[in-house]
Amino acid sequence: MTIPLIEQRAIEARIFQATYRSLLAKQGRDEALAVIGRAVEALGFEAGRAFAAKAPNGPSFGHFASIVELWQASGALRIENMHLEPDELAFEVTRCAYLDKYREMGLPEELAGLISCGRDEPFARGYGGQLVFERPTSLATGAPSCRFRFSWGVK
Repeated sequence: MTIPLIEQRAIEARIFQATYRSLLAKQGRDEALAVIGRAVEALGFEAGRAFAAKAPNGPSFGHFASIVELWQASGALRIENMHLEPDELAFEVTRCAYLDKYREMGLPEELAGLISCGRDEPFARGYGGQLVFERPTSLATGAPSCRFRFSWGVK
């Protein structure tokens, strides 16, 4: 049985929430967020490595760009204004069901944003050293969209 990714993330969010509460009581907000952030980063990095391992001829920008189809197919992200060139992919996320779910679950805003957005940069790093990630705006910080830009070997 395969659990939909949104439900898997909700299960993880419950664990992160319980861990955050425990750490918050003992170590304070900053340290609690740092610990959760490291865990989220590790999960994102491993997910990027796993996706790279599925590339038929090794990691490439063409294969990486196919991730958008997977993200759109799940319905968890509404992606608009997509622009794809041979070495650059840019798009805006105007709805994020992950962030919506975390807020619905009552997660504190700083935690919801961290576990929603904290995977993105490590995912790109895990995919491969030539992939550069930028996200200057985020729904989690109150922007109207998350503006993503991935480039291959170009900074």
